[in-house]
Amino acid sequence: MPAIDCHAHVFSAEAPAVEGARYRPAYAATLDAWKARWRASGITHGVLVQPSFLGTDNRELLAALASDPEHLRGVAVVDPSLEGAALRELGACGVVALRLNLHGIAGIAPYFEGEWRALLDRCARAGWHLEVFTDAGMAPRVARLLEAVAIDVVFDHFAVPDAARVEETYDALARLARSRAVWCKLSAPYRIVPADADRCASRCIAALGPGRVVWGSDWPFTRHEAADYADLRRRASAWAGSREEALLWDNAARLYRFG
Repeated sequence: MPAIDCHAHVFSAEAPAVEGARYRPAYAATLDAWKARWRASGITHGVLVQPSFLGTDNRELLAALASDPEHLRGVAVVDPSLEGAALRELGACGVVALRLNLHGIAGIAPYFEGEWRALLDRCARAGWHLEVFTDAGMAPRVARLLEAVAIDVVFDHFAVPDAARVEETYDALARLARSRAVWCKLSAPYRIVPADADRCASRCIAALGPGRVVWGSDWPFTRHEAADYADLRRRASAWAGSREEALLWDNAARLYRFG
């Protein structure tokens, strides 16, 4: 069975961090090192997500995609002024989505208004989806802001629920899914502690349906480097149960446009 790891990052040790970055790993995370973990876990394809600390400099992401266009897709970070022709150029390189990292940002409303709203509209017309990462418990607010924007959306890392209000998060995703395709990545369980990942996976699948969830490793687990790739892959099988092929291939192949 082919299988897709829908969330990983590659970066050199030399590329400078964007101003204001919360952290910058001192090591390199190479494409070869990520792929070396694939075989033992049955992974055949992957999705690379632009690291937040590199900002809109997608050069290393694009170089990785160019090295294996059959098996890789990308999620880029771009400036809100980026026009349609530039988006189409990125699309030709294997980019299929825009990443919006709202982690640590208090005022998120401007990212759904003005020039950002115009960018989201352009991305939607280009056939891209929006991938969003939030602080704990912020997904319901993001979902409300997205009600006025016609773009499909993927919530990273279980949608990062507040441990005390798990139901609120997945109810909000289900409401948003009435107006567009909404997906959730069962990824990086260590980033949602103290929420219980097993409970969140079950509730997320129930809310969105088994056809709207995908799995990602979050390799190289920045700031959680002790995480184990094989263990995370085994947990994906447990969350999927009898629907493992849907979680690891069917859903992700459709979302990220693998043949």
